[in-house]
Amino acid sequence: MELKQLEFFAAVCDRGSFNQAAECLYTTQPNVSKVINSLEQELGRKLFERTSRGIRITPYGQTVREYAGIILHNAGLINSMADRNQGKKFTLSTYPSNMISRMLTEFYSELGDEYVLEHQEGEMEAICDRVAAGISEIGIVYVAQKQLKTFGHILYHKKLRFEPLAEREACVYVGPNHPRYGDDSIDFSELPTLKYVRGMRDFFSMEHHLDHVSLGAVGMEELDFAVCTNSDHLTMNLLKYTDIASFGINLMIPKYSQHDVKVLKIKNCEPFLTVGWIYPEGYKPGRAARWFLDKFKSSI
Repeated sequence: MELKQLEFFAAVCDRGSFNQAAECLYTTQPNVSKVINSLEQELGRKLFERTSRGIRITPYGQTVREYAGIILHNAGLINSMADRNQGKKFTLSTYPSNMISRMLTEFYSELGDEYVLEHQEGEMEAICDRVAAGISEIGIVYVAQKQLKTFGHILYHKKLRFEPLAEREACVYVGPNHPRYGDDSIDFSELPTLKYVRGMRDFFSMEHHLDHVSLGAVGMEELDFAVCTNSDHLTMNLLKYTDIASFGINLMIPKYSQHDVKVLKIKNCEPFLTVGWIYPEGYKPGRAARWFLDKFKSSI
């Protein structure tokens, strides 16, 4: 079995057809069919059922898909550790943030001639894994105050350290097509009346804590998540062009705002999110990391 076979198999699963998988893989549909057929022959089981209406993944194929995802993820981590660039690098992992993206654009403008920048976005545990594995020098994370103890256990086992930088409250982001765009704030009780795009979900997602910080006024199960995605580009386009809102951390400042997206403060929402950076035990930030951390600290 080759990694290429799993990559083709995952593409067909994600795209739902051999033709669309071929497009994203920059190859031909017959080549995709050939690779999938060879994988099925090697496994001795069918991964897809072929019908006049297209293909449908088999129960066995679904199991293989789960394991293939793990293998491809780990292969990506190993590949990320390969130092293809002989020059200096600055590597970091962060939660999805338009503000951070703009900062890294400034980083390239000022230090791009000296450093190769490698940035990855992800959820909390993925960021911790990358920093612990040495794939990223540092990570930028946020954690609810009531989860700091659990977070501390994760850091201990991964031999990481956490330096808090600020405490912030949750907010709602809306774009110019949203009916609440002219407002500056919103009540907890009004949150269920909006439609939301939901980003990456994990144990540390802020939506899990709304019932706690709202003193029971609203729970996550009451919210209307119309779209779920891990794409920051899709989230931004939904905010810009539709009436969908999203939850976020109240960190947006005028210098880094764009696309006419604005913040709706949630009334009586106390700061409950601790924003900070993680790093390996014994780590001393170099020039690039210090530049970014100084810029980030001054912006929050």
